[in-house]
Amino acid sequence: MEQLACLMEEERDNLYRYACYRLGDEAEAEDVLQEVFLALCGKGHLLDNVENLRNYLYRTLTNQCGMLLRKRQKEVETMVVDDWSRLQVKDTEPQNFEQEFRLIDRLLAMLPAEQSEVIRLHIHGGRTFVDIASILDAPLPTVKARYRYGIEKLRNGLRMNKLIQ
Repeated sequence: MEQLACLMEEERDNLYRYACYRLGDEAEAEDVLQEVFLALCGKGHLLDNVENLRNYLYRTLTNQCGMLLRKRQKEVETMVVDDWSRLQVKDTEPQNFEQEFRLIDRLLAMLPAEQSEVIRLHIHGGRTFVDIASILDAPLPTVKARYRYGIEKLRNGLRMNKLIQ
């Protein structure tokens, strides 16, 4: 249990940043982190058999965020921008965290879920591709390809719509 507590403290900033960008709400991110910690504490000695506790922690956080987002989606229908034409140049210059989150969320919503999740874990979670492959239980070349294709789609979409040079 002490190993888990130390790991949670060591990874706190990365876990929190990932959860914030995944959920778009700082309070929900705090709640989910607390839920993850309590859930893992409840597993006690079962964690002794986990090969990579750090990756298991991220996998658990990813799953918790996904469950919360699915629940939220069922409760309230949200408007997701899936059309580049609705994105304007002024939208690409966020002034604060909320605007930045909404921009990133809008852009990642235009990608397949597999690509957006790899991008979130790598950029906001600070995870390596090897870690992400373990977290998502996917082959390393697949994870790298999802990242590369996702970034290329975003870059090409922004350029084609003259939102960046």
